[in-house]
Amino acid sequence: MLQRFRPGTGDKSPLSLPGDGRGVLCLHGITGTPFEVRPLAEAFGRLGCSVEAPLLAGHGGTLGDLARTGWPDWLRTAEEALDRLQARVVGAPIAICGFSMGGLLALRLARLYPARVSALVVMSAPLRLRRFQVTGIRTVTRLPFDFSARPMLCIPKLNGSDISDPEMRYKNPGLRAFPMAALKALVDLMDVTRADLPTIRTPTLVVHGRQDHTVPMEDSLELTGSLGSDVIERLWLDKSFHVVTLDVERGAVADAAARFFAHHAGWSAPPSSAAPGATPNIDR
Repeated sequence: MLQRFRPGTGDKSPLSLPGDGRGVLCLHGITGTPFEVRPLAEAFGRLGCSVEAPLLAGHGGTLGDLARTGWPDWLRTAEEALDRLQARVVGAPIAICGFSMGGLLALRLARLYPARVSALVVMSAPLRLRRFQVTGIRTVTRLPFDFSARPMLCIPKLNGSDISDPEMRYKNPGLRAFPMAALKALVDLMDVTRADLPTIRTPTLVVHGRQDHTVPMEDSLELTGSLGSDVIERLWLDKSFHVVTLDVERGAVADAAARFFAHHAGWSAPPSSAAPGATPNIDR
């Protein structure tokens, strides 16, 4: 079944871009690679920022590689990238952009290290998913199998990546299925993150595509209503599917993220010109 999908041709290697004292950490989603956040990372690089976009543990290889990891492994990769980046910017706080599962990791980092994280952009983050999906994942993973050793017990992405832009959909080199073991880890991370939200005080921009077929808009609405921060802004994208960092409004996402960080991460740089003529509709 998985053979129906051609391999994505995009660059899935991690990014480390040199720059000034403004550090930006970009985190990709489950089954994905740094390719998902590359346009955003490169936009910050053009602004002169120091950027890290790591390949999270278990990602970038096979279904088996991902099935053998859990959310603490993914978080550890993000922590290591945070450490590297903070060393490069001489200890200055870091702004974090997290897409999907990477958004959950960004929120977790803000909860664990509030003094080290200056601002967040959280995109398409799965706080709950749909009830029937979570019930199905929990039910199946209670069966007496070692799912980490059976990566072919997975849910295929029948339509590929959830991106309306056909070029980006077929370039995306992420895995073409979700191993059940990884989905169980994702659901566990969702539970941990939801409990964190009232204690997170970091300024946050929440981004979601109105045409998202993967994560319901209600998850981002709950996020904006549950965070403990005094600064919460919203960007709802009319045309984008789930992978807003690669989809047709990706320039508006980069522009909005740069503007938000310029106001709330202690930056003095002008906003990105990634989307000439575009004016993101940010709700405050």
